[in-house]
Amino acid sequence: MKIITQISLFDDTQNENLGDLERLQKVFENLPDEKLNGKAIQSYARRISEKNSGNRGERDANWCQKNYTTTKPDGEKVVKTKKWFGFRLHLLSDATYEMPVDFEVTKASNSEVKETEKMLDNIKEKYSEKLEQCRYFLADKGYDSTELTEWLTTEGVSQVIDIRNMWQGEETKQFKNTNIVYAYKGKVYYIADSGEKIELIYKGYDKSRDSQRYGFHPKYHDKRIFRIPLRTDLRIFTKVARNSKKWKRLYKKRTNIERVNGRIDRDFQFEKHTIRGLKKMKMFLNITFIIQLTLAKSKIESGITNGLARYIA
Repeated sequence: MKIITQISLFDDTQNENLGDLERLQKVFENLPDEKLNGKAIQSYARRISEKNSGNRGERDANWCQKNYTTTKPDGEKVVKTKKWFGFRLHLLSDATYEMPVDFEVTKASNSEVKETEKMLDNIKEKYSEKLEQCRYFLADKGYDSTELTEWLTTEGVSQVIDIRNMWQGEETKQFKNTNIVYAYKGKVYYIADSGEKIELIYKGYDKSRDSQRYGFHPKYHDKRIFRIPLRTDLRIFTKVARNSKKWKRLYKKRTNIERVNGRIDRDFQFEKHTIRGLKKMKMFLNITFIIQLTLAKSKIESGITNGLARYIA
């Protein structure tokens, strides 16, 4: 699979007979690589409203608390807590063009991973041919799930998802009955007879064996190649190796999606809104994304294929 360029997707000779809504749908359907993001949106209310509050009351929102663990340069771990009353926007976006692909709005406490699986199942059912255009799926460690990883692998999508440490007290695990051990973040080592732990260099993905290839640094004058099948642990061993430059480059694209969140908050005033209720929140977000896609459509029709997410030419 490869990313189809924007200019070939929206050739005027192919679209001249389409109506405005059909053209807008093509913008929505043909965005290539996807990134998942869960965004907290507070309700205008601060608690569930009384029964006699009328139509302006809040009866859908609930509380959620999320903990973020960061590591200081000295290695100290710091836990930051975010707590809010309201909703959660589950947003699937294109990481290249910074455009929405699909979304759902739920109560704040709904599981990010479960809602993601529902959205992906929906895309597979309705736009299966479009899913084939997606090469990579980017997400933070909140979406690190065996079930999600297996789903993406089955669909041929390479996952670029930060990983949680689910090992209890173990620094490394042995690969079969060999001198090879690996860490949960994907680093691979060779244990020499002397006991020396030598970090191996990633040598690329072996498509014929669906495995990662590792070898020694040239200074060791050892040309042996070791292959570790991805099925050893799909969360750790991915088509794009976690310790490769390509993985780091792709993962940095997540910052593009932070700009999507910034536009929602800043340009559409979701930081300072007066919305109560799940139905109203969904309606306003629908309008927000329709506006974004409509502006992108107008740019494409004018021959502009770069900066589709910007509100100026």
